[in-house]
Amino acid sequence: MITWLFDQRNRWGYVPNLVERTDIKPGSKEWWDLALVPPFSYEFRFLRYCGMEGVKWQAKLINDEIWSGPAYYPIKLNFWAPELDYFEFMPAQTLHKLKQGLFKVLFYYDEGDDPTIDLLPHVRSMIKKHGISISNIRIATANWNLDGKPPFVYIADDELYYRYLHLMRKHPDWVQEVNLNRRDKITTCLTRADKSWRRVFGSIFTELGMHESSYYSYNNYQYEMYAVDEDDIKPWANTIMGLEEKLLSFELQLPYTCDELSDAEHNNHGIIIPEHHNNAYWNIVVETHFDQHTVFLTEKTFKPILNLQPFVIVGNPRSIALLKHLGYKTFDNVISEDYDAIQNPQERMEAVLKTCYVLHNSSHNKHMQIQKQLKDIVEYNQRHFLAPKAGRIKNFLSQLEY
Repeated sequence: MITWLFDQRNRWGYVPNLVERTDIKPGSKEWWDLALVPPFSYEFRFLRYCGMEGVKWQAKLINDEIWSGPAYYPIKLNFWAPELDYFEFMPAQTLHKLKQGLFKVLFYYDEGDDPTIDLLPHVRSMIKKHGISISNIRIATANWNLDGKPPFVYIADDELYYRYLHLMRKHPDWVQEVNLNRRDKITTCLTRADKSWRRVFGSIFTELGMHESSYYSYNNYQYEMYAVDEDDIKPWANTIMGLEEKLLSFELQLPYTCDELSDAEHNNHGIIIPEHHNNAYWNIVVETHFDQHTVFLTEKTFKPILNLQPFVIVGNPRSIALLKHLGYKTFDNVISEDYDAIQNPQERMEAVLKTCYVLHNSSHNKHMQIQKQLKDIVEYNQRHFLAPKAGRIKNFLSQLEY
């Protein structure tokens, strides 16, 4: 069994590593703000998943208790900040033991970033500076492209977290039954934060009038910390005629809204608006990345799965393939999912827009027939999502053994 090592413990439990204060109560505003201030380290919630699934775990204080066998010092990061030297946030005694190779560090970074941009160069720079062996570093990632490629270990954290979040609710409010009747909307398409490729998709989606029969939002939230590698509009302008005019027209209409939630509520993954799922036939999932070297699924994809709604994914290639790898079923028996295999982002955008356009130009009667065809699939997906995930957790742990 792996031993998880922490520097500090208080009356509420183990304090997130790299965090100096021990007086912050879990669940308080200060507690959640740990994720927003350097070093962006906060609760190692993987242990909560273990507890829910009955997977046993043990933890020790690194400088006050004795342990044996494989041991990891988990650092759960909300942001990977290449300007920070994470090892400088470690207590001197802990860093000394790491240099001796007495344990390994697990950077638990559940985003799906392309690591070649700044993550790997940053890690190499830090370990060289401090004389730490790369063999003592593992990085948990939600980028499926890195599965089986040390020092990375793949974990579908957003699936585990979104499931945990809803199963822990006292009064679950996800959709319980497939609506086989006529629905008011063809699709639900929700976009909170602005990115160039999302603007491109939104400008064409609205220009073609698809938003008029959709629960459509583009809230135009601007990231405070944002990777600029996906913010280049030139490749899109070179392939889409009149894009500048389309974007200008789109931006003049912003924000588009379809509910009365605040931005903080839009970012609260525990909130479900049932009619977005049971009163629209399809969900158009505008994922986090589109043109990075990553395959990464977030709560945006698992939300329609939980709520019995078929979907199209506007995201990186192999997103559908990843879902199938995780045991889910998709909808290629009724729609074209060929877009999922297209590597070129501009060609993939065109293909996924065509799929959306076909949906929006189908009659209500046809959509009701399709919902009957897909009923067994969406019900299976919901069951699969809610089913125990001990196997996922144990597989992750087995890759950390040494």
